[in-house]
Amino acid sequence: MRSAVITLVSALHEVDADRLATRIAAPESTGGRLGGPGARSHRLHVTGSAFAAAREIASRTDQLDRVCGPDAEHHLVVTLAPDADTRAVGMLLANAAMSEHGDDRVLRHAVTVLRADEVAHLLWSDVDDAFLAADRVTALVEYSTVIALDRFAGLTGRRRRALVALLHRLAPHALIVALDSVRSASDLPASNGGAARLLASGAGWMRALSSGADLGRGACDDLVTLRYREPLPFHPGRLASVIGDDLAAGVNGRVLRSRGFFCLASRPDHVGSWSSFGAMLALDPTANPSWDEDAPVGQAIWFVGERLDVSGIERALDGALLTPEELLAGPALWRTWADPFPVWPAFEHEHGQD
Repeated sequence: MRSAVITLVSALHEVDADRLATRIAAPESTGGRLGGPGARSHRLHVTGSAFAAAREIASRTDQLDRVCGPDAEHHLVVTLAPDADTRAVGMLLANAAMSEHGDDRVLRHAVTVLRADEVAHLLWSDVDDAFLAADRVTALVEYSTVIALDRFAGLTGRRRRALVALLHRLAPHALIVALDSVRSASDLPASNGGAARLLASGAGWMRALSSGADLGRGACDDLVTLRYREPLPFHPGRLASVIGDDLAAGVNGRVLRSRGFFCLASRPDHVGSWSSFGAMLALDPTANPSWDEDAPVGQAIWFVGERLDVSGIERALDGALLTPEELLAGPALWRTWADPFPVWPAFEHEHGQD
């Protein structure tokens, strides 16, 4: 597979992705911006795993080379299934291109289409049981280079501005536009094909935790961000109280998104994944054991929200950390503490072997 011009289009609803893909794949839309003058546009829809999707895309680009000749310019617009892993597909394509041709500039854009009213509902309605939708929205947003928003009509001006400001924090490298403003491929920003590099580590939470950037109030919005880092583990009971009381909407502001890694003393062998969107918080195991040399140590969590009381949140989280006496007691005692969080399958299996 050579470094063809590929644009990935994703959405929560396939009809939305198809609508935009039809526009940017139109023959008259390629003029000079994507693929150069005379570039021919092609459409493809892929399903299945990230590996299967990337393989099908690579096969299609190779087919275009064989049929049209290796010097022909192509613009391949690919719509992904709603449950596809855009980041993984993009990185697999880039890695394959690098392996075959020594150049990973294969992906022009990863475009996400979102319905603004649906995202706002997840964030501000206090719905707390739409975990799959929340997880999908964050993955679409944080691993995209263009975010096209539709259905703004039901939002107030203030809510609209807050939503756009949040999206800028979640995907600081992405261009955010109204869906109706993208009428052809020429309405997308210029690209050198290196979009996959942004997908690798461009999410706002990744940048904040790795560099410490964007820790305060934005110059043009009312959002506040907080990076919480501590090497000590959390006490499970006290952390549950903090989540239920101090992080509830209205107590210390409203947390709109938080993401990172955490450690529970009662589960000392595992690194946990912390992810919230609106009122939904998921605490899941990662594949990293705590003793892995690349595993995060202790707590590393990024928060962004409206009118956050940074000091109040920090005090609450600090109060959930182990005290010196508890730390000295060691893991043998920690494992016996009451743990109100759902059991992690791997954790349960390991302790069934003891």
